[in-house]
Parts: sequence; structure tokens; C-alpha cells
Amino acid sequence: MHQAWTGLSGGDMSSAWNACKVLINRFPDFDSGLDVSSRVALAMGQRELAADLAQRAINIDGDNFRFLSQKTFCLLAQKKMPEALALIELLAKRPLETGFEHDTLGNLYSQAGDQYQARARFERAVECDPDRAHFWLNLALSLQATGDLQAAEHAFERCIELEPLQGDAWLHRSRLHTQSTEKNHIEKLQAAIAGCSDNWRLEMSLRYALAKELEDLGRYTESFAELRGGSSLRRARMNHDAAADIDAMEIVKQVFSGEYMRETVASCDSSEPIFIVGLPRTGTTLVERILGSHSQVFAAGELNDFAQCLTKLVAPLQPKDRMSFIRLSAKVSSKQLGQDYIDSARPQMAHTPYFVDKLPLNFLYCGLISRALPRAKIIHLQRDPMDTCFAIYKTLFKQAYPFSYDLKELGDYYLSYRDLMAHWQRVMPDTILDVCYETLVADPELQTRRLLEHCNLPWESECLDFHRNSAPSMTASLAQVRKPLYTSSIGKWRRYQSELSELQNQLEGAGLQILR
Repeated sequence: MHQAWTGLSGGDMSSAWNACKVLINRFPDFDSGLDVSSRVALAMGQRELAADLAQRAINIDGDNFRFLSQKTFCLLAQKKMPEALALIELLAKRPLETGFEHDTLGNLYSQAGDQYQARARFERAVECDPDRAHFWLNLALSLQATGDLQAAEHAFERCIELEPLQGDAWLHRSRLHTQSTEKNHIEKLQAAIAGCSDNWRLEMSLRYALAKELEDLGRYTESFAELRGGSSLRRARMNHDAAADIDAMEIVKQVFSGEYMRETVASCDSSEPIFIVGLPRTGTTLVERILGSHSQVFAAGELNDFAQCLTKLVAPLQPKDRMSFIRLSAKVSSKQLGQDYIDSARPQMAHTPYFVDKLPLNFLYCGLISRALPRAKIIHLQRDPMDTCFAIYKTLFKQAYPFSYDLKELGDYYLSYRDLMAHWQRVMPDTILDVCYETLVADPELQTRRLLEHCNLPWESECLDFHRNSAPSMTASLAQVRKPLYTSSIGKWRRYQSELSELQNQLEGAGLQILR
């Protein structure tokens, strides 16, 4: 048990699963062993196995909160929303007494998409146990998601007081608002960095936070030095083949040719999805909020469902590597892919005719999306190349966008992405609506009318008041989308023109126009 839990908490899944196999085989009726084995299996992506192990634990002790909540996490991972919501409702009716129980229920609500119920449970968790830093962190994240940024700042600060090594709290706090000369955390961040040389993850988060606050104060040279230090720490510890990303996009263009796209195939007839694609930090969240303010549209966030449904259909064809996966993906049933996606992604907690899926990397699948769901709408967000790349470079993502931590690799990826989007426009003309971020903020009403017309939606003035939308936001833009449109983010990269000169030369050398 100790080996399993230690491996799980430390990310050593191999050690954890070896211990779980012993627990399952030698002690098949040990309910706590089945519970931790379910958690390890779920962390490894083995959703069905995790659900089976959780159910076996419940069969032994059907009233155990831990076992029931773990089964619910498994159901959420399997996209079995009605069953998961029924279990959440069952757990919510119980007389919960501990901070752990309220915190767990808060996480369940959060994963189910109900951030307001999650926030209420996290508030109860800190009431039960006000000295648990993790409870304060979860509360802070839910407060910022629901737009209460002042309360979120207090919760992040309380978390840091209790656990100074909590890097996420330092980083998120720095993003909540623009720091000032009178009020900032620069000295504390510098002192924290000086004392964490043996903890690269913490140092990385602290450097990104310090870079953001130094930028707010106009100390750009110092800011970029911290940003370079943080991104270098991240890149050095990633097993990522940057060239493989470029090769993959080249194969996509070859496989999904004009001839392939002109083939007549059976497809899914649903018109529900509106896909927003492109790269992060280009205005995708802004457009999602605009569309989500329409009475007929639900903003579902960044969904992984299309890629997951595609993977499930390709798996039986036994792809040997990434390139063969791409080739085999062209052979799956378009109709089945479209229907699987709708069944998986259709929001369970909203009752609107349309929903927005704003996962930027769906740009890789535009051809498959068009074949599988020809009535779906696709919107492509573009932004000035240098502003795009710099905004990506200075954002610390969780697991996504591994190309973003080295400027040369970022430039290479950006150029390949632009080539692929140009390919989609050639082979499926009049399918994808290109929206320019700079044009959108300059004339929001005209561009909003374009968006709604593309989506076959009637005009609603509420779309212009997207900043009043109370819907939660979980992206890096969560603070910005609470404000009216502004133009101050245009041309920010020029403050770092000398540090970004090689990237500028790379992009301009490829023929891209940089805004002057």
C-alpha cells in the first residue's frame, strides 16, 4: 500500500502499478488495495480497468465515501455523465463532515463542469480544516474560474502562507491582475527562487510568476531573463521530439489531400458543434465567450473528445507509430467518428442547440472534422505572428504545447501550423472562417456579426457584452475575459525586440508579415 500510494503521489506509475498488481493478485478482497489500484489505473489512462477495480471495492463496502467518489471519477473519465451525475447527487445528499469529503466532492463537481457547486464545496472544506494548503488552493482556483479574483487572491495567499512550496499558487496569483510598484511580490519571489535550487518544478513556476510581475512593472530585460530561465528548466526535462511535430503536419497534408476531401462519404448529420481552432493565446477564449453569450450556444471549453474518439477507432487497426496513425485515421468511418464525437462531447449540463469546442489543437483534425461532421462550423483564430509566439512562450502550460519552451522550436511549429491551415483552406474552401484577433478588437460588432452569420445564428446584442457573462473560465485568459475588449496586448512583443530578434528573422524569412 505504501509503495502504491508513494508511486502515485510522486508520479512513478511503474513502481505504483507493480505494487498494485501484488495487491490485486494476492489480496483480491482487500477493498483499500482495490481502491488505490483503481486510482493508479486511472492515472495511467486505463479508464475501464479503473472503473472495474472501483466497483469491486464498492462490492465489498458499498457505503464507503472514498470508493464511491473514486467510481464517480472513473465515470467522468469515461464520459458516462448521467451515471456520474447521479452518483454526485447521491454523495451530495450525505451528511459530509470532513474537509477531505467536501474537497473531493468539489473536485467531482469541477470535473463535471459545475464550478459554482465546486466552489461551495471547497469553501466548506476550508471551513472544516483551515490549515490545509491544498484545500485553499482548490478554493482559489474555483474562485478565479468563477470571476471572484479578489477572493481568489486572498485564498492563494493563504495557501502560500501554509505551504510556501506550492508553485501553482505563486504563479496563479501573479496572473490575477496587473502588479504595481506599490503592490507586488517581486522581492518575495526572488527570495523564494534563491531557496529552491533543488526543486526545479517550484523554481520554474516561480520564475514564470516573477517574469509576469517584472513585465507589469516595465522591467522588461529582467522579465525576459526570468522567462528564459523558467522555459529552459521546463524544456530540459521534457522528452519531446520537436521535429516529429513538423513531420506529422507534413504527413497530414499528404494524407488529407484535395482528392481525399472531395470523396463522397457517409457522415454524421449533427449541426451542434462549433469548433474554434488555431494556437493558444490568439483569442480563442474571447471568441468562445462571445459565442457562449448567445442564448442558443453553450461554451463547453477545451474538449479532448474528438482526438479520443479518433484514437479509439484507429486503435483496432494497430498503428505502429504516429505516422502510421495519421495514415490509418483516413480509413476510419467518418459517420462513426462524427457520431462517437457527438455522443461523447454533447454537454450534459446545458440545453442549447449548439455548443462550442475550443480546443485549439483541433486544427490538426480540420479535414476529419469536415468529413465526419460536415454541418459543424469551424472558426480559425489568427493573431500577429510575433504576438502569438511571444504570448505562447511566456505561458507555462500544464502538459500541452511542448513546442512552446524553445524559441526556435516554437518558430518552426508556428510556420508548419500556418502551412497546414493554408492547406485546409485550399482543399476545403469556404468551410473555415478565419477571424483576425486585431480586427476583432478594433471592430467587435462587425466581427461578431460575421461570427454569428457563419454559425447561422441570429443577432443578439448580449454577445458584445461577453465580459458580463458569468460562465466560469478555466484558461490562462480567465482574468482578461472579465474585461471589455482592449487593444493593449497588440504589439507587446516589441518590448523584447532584441531578445526576440532571431524569432522575428525566422518568421519574416519565411515570408510572414509582422504588424508594424
